[in-house]
Amino acid sequence: MERNEKKIGINNKIIFGGIIFALISLYSVNSIVSIKYFSEYISLPIYTIIPGILIIMAIWALSSADRINEISKKSLVFLVLSFCSWFAAEQTWNLHEHVLYVDPYPSIADFFYISAPIFMFISLVIFLKPLRDHIKKKHIVFAILASSSILIPILIMTFQDNTETEFFEIAVALIYPIVDAILLIPAIMAIFLSFKINKSSFWVLILIGIISFIVADNLYLMLVIDDAYFDGHPIDILWLSSYMTWNFAMYRLIQNFKRVKLKKDQNNDESITTKNIATYGINLILVLIIVTTIVILFALNYFWSIEQSGNFMMFFSLVLITLLVVFSSIIVILNSKLNNALDIKNVKIDNLTNELIKAERLSAIGELAARLSHDLRNPLSVIKSSVEIALLQNKDSLSKRDHESIQRINNAIQRMTNQIEDVLDYVKTTELQKNQMSIKLCLTNIVNELQPNKINIKVPDNDTIVLADESKLEIVFSNLIKNAIDAIRNNSGSIEIKSHDEENYVIIDIIDSGPGIREDDINKIFEPLYTTKQTGTGLGLVSCKNIIEQHGGKISVKNNPTTFTITLPK
Repeated sequence: MERNEKKIGINNKIIFGGIIFALISLYSVNSIVSIKYFSEYISLPIYTIIPGILIIMAIWALSSADRINEISKKSLVFLVLSFCSWFAAEQTWNLHEHVLYVDPYPSIADFFYISAPIFMFISLVIFLKPLRDHIKKKHIVFAILASSSILIPILIMTFQDNTETEFFEIAVALIYPIVDAILLIPAIMAIFLSFKINKSSFWVLILIGIISFIVADNLYLMLVIDDAYFDGHPIDILWLSSYMTWNFAMYRLIQNFKRVKLKKDQNNDESITTKNIATYGINLILVLIIVTTIVILFALNYFWSIEQSGNFMMFFSLVLITLLVVFSSIIVILNSKLNNALDIKNVKIDNLTNELIKAERLSAIGELAARLSHDLRNPLSVIKSSVEIALLQNKDSLSKRDHESIQRINNAIQRMTNQIEDVLDYVKTTELQKNQMSIKLCLTNIVNELQPNKINIKVPDNDTIVLADESKLEIVFSNLIKNAIDAIRNNSGSIEIKSHDEENYVIIDIIDSGPGIREDDINKIFEPLYTTKQTGTGLGLVSCKNIIEQHGGKISVKNNPTTFTITLPK
């Protein structure tokens, strides 16, 4: 499995490197020999397809943002908005440059080009926020100085070259290097942290794309100032490399999520097969629609008069196909999300059904146990009283062996009585009689009654007052302390009880020096009828949990040392 994953990773890197190499080769050859129709048949499709794929990848990742660890959902949203802005900017530029043959500067394309780095900046700030404790002043100073050293010369050159143009045009021209410089500051800080603390390949790829894009923007401004830029210039390689790097980053993000999901679902083969059949059916229909549309558009392009409006038809076809693929991808992603939501709900329904069946069974068992317990209580009381009377009447005439036998009878009666009380405590659902009560006083009374040998029980020094049913909390504390005594057994040990206030809650910890609870048992001890004691009923801790939850609190347990934690509202 790991070998296959490594092989897939190597293949993906080879494909990525091959695409970058192909782009470098195409643009380098064009700059040397000027390929005919390069803008219409190479530049136009590339600037439509690559950003279009980036949008699909980004939306796909966004649909699974809740289960992705590399980036927070909020940060991913702004990242997707930046990609959408660049896609809109490139298509608007293509429309003006290759179809309408106009240069309406400033235009709506400039708005999208400027918005994209701003969205990217917000995404980076959200990424850096949890890591702000690791950001040092020297990192901030270095980032600002590095950004300023690039910004100031570019601003001076841009302003000097546009002194005779209108104010609004100068302002737009100056905004480009400013937003790039602003984006560069968190990018530099993120680079420091990515290599030292958060070593995420996803963010490394995103940052590489940002640096490549900022370099391309600044070189482009210099070329425009010198009137040396032309469509298909090698500088385009940097922009396209940024889009490809971001594509690869989003692809890796999706692959990592799918790999984790596959490991979680590997035991549900039948449900996965059924779901895949339905999903593939929808995907196949969408593919057929896209292929049919592409065939029709190519036919129209072939029969259309290239001399009259070939560029328009080419641009229209590419944009239509890209949008069709994007919207089809959104449908596929939404369908996948709906299937996942249905799976989650089905699992919840199954769990609730099982719990309901279990509750009904326990209810029936509880009613029967309550009747039996009630019926056994009176005979046990008679037996216990008879034994005690016989012992008092024949105290002097009984042998040592007789005394031991009577003691065993008393112990057996006591165990049966305790088990009956556990059953009745579990079955009874009386309303709470809440009053102001002292936790320290309640615990002190219980400890004085138990008086265990060799075990030191320490009650809290501080007192806390809660609004609760004292008689029910006595059952809880008594049960937990008895369990702690049983865990220590006949060895010498200690039980420490702590309590403290926390805003609107009181937290009580009962800590014992026993050997601890087995890891296999620790997640099951609050389940009904589950017990590790030979004489236990498996209802004591369940009753404790029910009483605490009835008060609006919660109870939990942990090992090393064994600690039962009770949280109660004041």
